This record gives sequence, structure tokens and C-alpha cells, in this order.
Amino acid sequence: MTARLCLTVDNLGLALEVGRGRAARPDPGEPGLRSGVDGLLTLFDELGLRSTFFVEGWNGLHHPDVITRIAGRGHEIGLHGWVHERWAKELDDRAREQLLFDGTAALRAAGAEPRAFRAPGGYRGTRTAPVLAELGYRIDSSIDDGAGQPGDPQSIGMLPGGLVSLPWTWDMIDYWQYVSRPDGTITPDRLVAHWQGLLAGAAKTGGLVTLIVHPFVTGVDQERLEALRRVLVFALQTPGLTVGSAGEAAQAYLTPAPS
Repeated sequence: MTARLCLTVDNLGLALEVGRGRAARPDPGEPGLRSGVDGLLTLFDELGLRSTFFVEGWNGLHHPDVITRIAGRGHEIGLHGWVHERWAKELDDRAREQLLFDGTAALRAAGAEPRAFRAPGGYRGTRTAPVLAELGYRIDSSIDDGAGQPGDPQSIGMLPGGLVSLPWTWDMIDYWQYVSRPDGTITPDRLVAHWQGLLAGAAKTGGLVTLIVHPFVTGVDQERLEALRRVLVFALQTPGLTVGSAGEAAQAYLTPAPS
């Protein structure tokens, strides 16, 4: 199978802040909403790329206009919990089921039809996959507890219920690299070198690399946006490497190669 860069965006507005009890209401002036989303959309437009925006269901109630704008530019909308709960660590099975139903309903009410899910905090937890399948989802881009360590091999696979699994590693997340890396954060130039190295390796082995960026981390910072541009241009120019959304990656996996 051709190597693939799966291009994704996580988080919208103050959903995470509400979930952590640090905010109580939406704020249209939040930097990611005010400029970060459009910064990423403009870059993707210029490069002719489709991505998947994983947004919290809360945004379907409070920012349906932003969801409509993202979808109207040709990008996919996926579900990212309700208010960015610590999905596997703080919720029981009943709570996960409730939030999957509520989040899906909220995004549908905003005009989206989510087919992909990514667990906030990364880890899928129990009960998630079968409920996703029941709700008509096709893709889960979460990881199991203990997985997703930097350097782990990634491959597309199947979960129970027929969900396509698109895993990732922590070192392909902009927030992890720029804000919370345990051994010290890095500069955009160093990040470009690291990500380009991983992509070059994937192109040789036919692997999957899932990239996760955030409007409030990369979208609002010109130096970081330029770093992302350099990475994406490198990927587009690398033979044997395809760049696209989660839906495109899943479809390629499910479509048999011509004999």
C-alpha cells in the first residue's frame, strides 16, 4: 500500500476550557476561532489538500457557523468528544455512550455528518468502538492505552464493527512538540526536520503517518504555519507518499488495489 500522510486538525473554540472548568461560555474572540481556523484553511486551500477537523460536539451548539465554513471549504468534520473530556480515564461506558450520541446529534444539527471519531486525550477506552459503529461511523483515529509512543510503527487496520483504525504517535502532534513535550519543547525548524524525517521513512516502508495540528497552536502563529507549509510541501513532493484526509485514507485502505 502507498505510504500516506493523514492530515487532521483537533479542537475548536473553548470546548476544552469548558470541560476543565476554566470557562463557562463560548468566546468568539478565542484566537483559534478568530484567526487560527482560517489560517489553516487558507494553507490547505493553497496546497489543494483536504483534511479532517475533529471538533467537540459542544461546538455544534455554539459555533455551527465555523463548522459550516470548514465543511464548505471541502474538509471533513469528525467528532472529538463533547467538551474534550479525558475520554478513557474520566468516563465510564455509560458516559461515553451518552456523549457519542449527544455529540453526533449536535454536529448533525450544525449540518455536518461525522464519519470519523478521535477520542479526546487520545485513548479510545471501552465501549467506544461498538457505539461508533452503531451510529454509522467508519473511522476511529484514537489509540489504545499504552500505544502511540514516538517511533511506534503505524499501520491502518480494522476495529470491531468494521471501523477503520487510523492511529498516530504523540510526536506528530503540534501541541505535544511546542507546548508539552516532557523533555523540552522544540523550535519550528527542529520540528520540520523531525516530521520530514518521519515522512521520508514512511515513504520507504509504505507506512501511515497521522499529523495532528491545532488552530490555537499552529493556526495563530505565522512561524509555525510556515513550518507546517514546509512539511506539507515536502510530503507532496515525496515520491510514493500520498497526502489527504482521514476519509481518503480509509477509502484507500478499503478499496482493493487493481490486479
